[in-house]
Amino acid sequence: MMNKEMIHRIQIAGEYQRKAVRALFPEEMREHLDAIEKELKMMVKESVTELLKEYNKSNVCREEQGHKQKPKAKKVDIV
Repeated sequence: MMNKEMIHRIQIAGEYQRKAVRALFPEEMREHLDAIEKELKMMVKESVTELLKEYNKSNVCREEQGHKQKPKAKKVDIV
């Protein structure tokens, strides 16, 4: 697991990257870039939500199948 310092550095690097991309465009495009950034964040959130839903569905299906299957071993009475 990454330590907090490394996560902090990655966040700072991401912010510098964001600033660098914005520096490539004229100041008049700031509102457009803000709108694009907002839309991309929403798209990522929706995608992750859908992935988690599909993952949870597949786990539920596997659990249901596990309960419905007959046991492979037979019970034997020893006399």
